Amino acid sequence: MATISGIGGKQVTPEEDHYDDHRYQYAFSSFEQDDRIAPGLIVYPANKQEIALALKHAKSQGVAVAIRTGGHQYCGASSTIAPNIQLDLSQTFTNKEKDLQYFEKDGNAFVRTSVSWPLGEFADFLGSHKAFVPHGQYVPDSFSRVLETLSHLSGLQSY
Repeated sequence: MATISGIGGKQVTPEEDHYDDHRYQYAFSSFEQDDRIAPGLIVYPANKQEIALALKHAKSQGVAVAIRTGGHQYCGASSTIAPNIQLDLSQTFTNKEKDLQYFEKDGNAFVRTSVSWPLGEFADFLGSHKAFVPHGQYVPDSFSRVLETLSHLSGLQSY
């Protein structure tokens, strides 16, 4: 698949040597035999305008778009197969002053974040402000990791 004209962010096609590094995600081993994680093009848009351009291109070509944000989706839904496009937003909104904020107002604490932060970095940011918001399963101690794994295996994880 050809790359999209006008996109300044990185674009990776299956023909490139480092393609496997870019298509990899946490659920990869679950779907390796199905080859469900093999997009025709992986796009790392630099901004909102490039996201819009990629979506317009996909529509004009009649292909689907799978969106990956901070890393993965447990069932592989953040990827796709060729000729479809994976839109990877993991590097798009990572300005720490604008895309990850903690502030207090009128006795209340607020957190504003983008979709590009991996849960580990987000949890570290919250911890540095002694704050908590429900955001997924990231806990640093080993017993909690066992509980986390069991919850995912038993389907208790919410999506």
